[in-house]
Amino acid sequence: MDFARRHFTLVLCLFGAATVFALYMPADLNAAGCGQIKPDATDAVAAAPGNHKVILENDAVRILEATVPLHTREVPHTHFWPSVFFEQTSPVNEPWKTINIRWSEGGPSKGFDSSDHDRHNLLVEIKGVDCQPSTPAPLPDTDPVKIHDPNMTVVLENSYVRVLSVKIPPGEKEPWHTHTSPAVVVYFSLPPSQRFAPDGTKTARAELNHLEVRYEADSQPLHSIENLGKTVYQAYRIELKPTGKVVITKSSAR
Repeated sequence: MDFARRHFTLVLCLFGAATVFALYMPADLNAAGCGQIKPDATDAVAAAPGNHKVILENDAVRILEATVPLHTREVPHTHFWPSVFFEQTSPVNEPWKTINIRWSEGGPSKGFDSSDHDRHNLLVEIKGVDCQPSTPAPLPDTDPVKIHDPNMTVVLENSYVRVLSVKIPPGEKEPWHTHTSPAVVVYFSLPPSQRFAPDGTKTARAELNHLEVRYEADSQPLHSIENLGKTVYQAYRIELKPTGKVVITKSSAR
């Protein structure tokens, strides 16, 4: 690990993701105001459109599917927003069978002159990372983590997101719970299932055999999902934590 990378890692440990982003963010991005970062021609989608596909975008997030096939070139580009980064670790003929999830700080990327393996990633870019995080309200008693739902585990958490992995074994039904925060929900595939409401209503969902990403702006009332298939029901929920209207600056980051 070179000196610059060691220095960055040390700063990350000492100050956290929000502070590091502020310290390393160009000053002209702050000038746009809180939540108003404006990508330029070096943005990944503009500079490397053959490798980056926008599959969902709104005021809160932009979601990119990124591919760099074996021995192909990817030009230099910039990721203006940090992201929850899903890296496919399974072979190219088994899309999303296995993945690695991490927080990516974003910034300039030198690209690849010739990729040494097939790369397939999903980036959930968080647009509000130049806004000061707000103190979140206490989680309700029906939050899946507070009820110790064995089907849901926190796989990543920082000042801006909480990422839940949802796993329901075949034939099982998860405990009743709610979701409070707006969220991006990622499905790489799903067995058939049904959703229960407290009034007894059942909503069926057919088997899904492809990537699906959706944005839930509102909280989710009390519900439970039953896996009707023969494989594990797997989903990922990227919950967005509240932020204020105050822009993070170099002075406020100290």
